[in-house]
Amino acid sequence: MTDYFAPLNQFQLETEIKRSRFIATLIPLSQVASLHELQAQLRLLHPKANHHCLAYVLGSPQMPSAAGSSDDGEPSGTAGRPMLNILQKRSIGDVGVVVTRYFGGIKLGAGGLIRAYGASVSAALDEMELVVKSKQHLFSLRYPYELETEMQKLMIGFECTMVDEKFSEVVERNLTVSDSSWAKLQLALNELKYRGLELTSD
Repeated sequence: MTDYFAPLNQFQLETEIKRSRFIATLIPLSQVASLHELQAQLRLLHPKANHHCLAYVLGSPQMPSAAGSSDDGEPSGTAGRPMLNILQKRSIGDVGVVVTRYFGGIKLGAGGLIRAYGASVSAALDEMELVVKSKQHLFSLRYPYELETEMQKLMIGFECTMVDEKFSEVVERNLTVSDSSWAKLQLALNELKYRGLELTSD
């Protein structure tokens, strides 16, 4: 796994293709729920838009902990997948993107839609500020609630990225951390195993 790029801040860029408006909004992403929240916000901001298609990559684009896309009503495979392809081809990770489309009256066809959605994301990437991220290590934790304060300190201190979490009788989390920090974090986590922490890693 090699280093990759990630967005520094939220960024938005509008392009026009054959009278259709394509508004690409990209955000740094650590959990998929944040992207769905952005999509919902954009639906409220653009109630007359026809589609709000999305794509995301968590972790490295070469070996993501999660990746996906949605066409949001466009013909299958013509929107979300081309957007995701651009993110992966340009080595962009820890990213979510929503492209809002206003139909301009001219049908683009399947090929035209694929090119348009891809071009919208590509144009935004050309303009936005990106940072280099180091390769990441994926690991899973399961622990009692009494360890939550200490776990939060470790996650913040080692700059872990949340992939997903579940709260039931215990806390369950999937996270990533830079490979360079993994050895030290693993030592710290091992010291908590006697208090009920369960650790699984690749």
